[in-house]
Amino acid sequence: MNTRGMAAAWAAALLLLTGCTSTAETDPGAAAASEVEKLRSAVPTTVHTSEAPVSAPPQPAALAKNPIYRVGKLAASRCAEPSVPATSLANVRTYYQQYVACLDKVWAPAIRTAGLTFVPPKLVVVLGKSPSSPCDFDDGQAYYCGDTIYMDAKVDIAAYKEDPAWARAWMAFLIGHEYGHHIQALTGILEAKYERGLALNGVDLQLEESRRLELQASCFSAAYLGANKEYFPADDEWLEVWDEVVASSEDPNRDHGSPANHVHWTDVGLKAAGPAACNTYNAASSLVG
Repeated sequence: MNTRGMAAAWAAALLLLTGCTSTAETDPGAAAASEVEKLRSAVPTTVHTSEAPVSAPPQPAALAKNPIYRVGKLAASRCAEPSVPATSLANVRTYYQQYVACLDKVWAPAIRTAGLTFVPPKLVVVLGKSPSSPCDFDDGQAYYCGDTIYMDAKVDIAAYKEDPAWARAWMAFLIGHEYGHHIQALTGILEAKYERGLALNGVDLQLEESRRLELQASCFSAAYLGANKEYFPADDEWLEVWDEVVASSEDPNRDHGSPANHVHWTDVGLKAAGPAACNTYNAASSLVG
């Protein structure tokens, strides 16, 4: 995976997009995200190449021309990197709580500028077990379900013991990615993605659309860092580790995007510091493989 020996950490904490039906959906973000479980369950984890190639219908405006792409550069949150070491559940929870509060500061005005309603996500952080949520996933996974981001601190604590710098960059990338799915829910991207999935015929097309969604979430994560890197601060040394984290991604099911494409989309998000650079729905298939 990478030279810092973090293969087990990434394998245990794949960047999962998840949405589930909630018992109390009261905002548009939760309502949209509730459709994603249906979408993900329809995407096969094994690719059968015997299917004849089919053409995809045009991308709907909610995906290719979403108003979030027109909000310009994100404002800096002026937040420093959370300083708590990832040595306990309490510390990891504090890290993510602080990071999410800073993400709220940046994304709330962007969502409102797009003419949409901002609702902050909920956050659940546990240690070594799946949280009690409407979604059914194995231990050691971070995911977005309904209007809630779920994180497992076990992976972060293990990574921090081995390499604190790698672990901090990993945590920043991961929470930004999962928060990116919340932005997709608030902007209608998740709902539009589900509706489009109903019209797609073929395993390869379904997987490509899943990768567009995941790579966009990673780009959103990088856009926040790009807007705030002066205050974080994300200097050259910190960004070198960030690049190692991103480049160490794996995609055995071909539904999240290759390491090379994760590097591409995080690079453009970081440099642009705004969501316009993250329009994966207008990108060529080669950039979302």
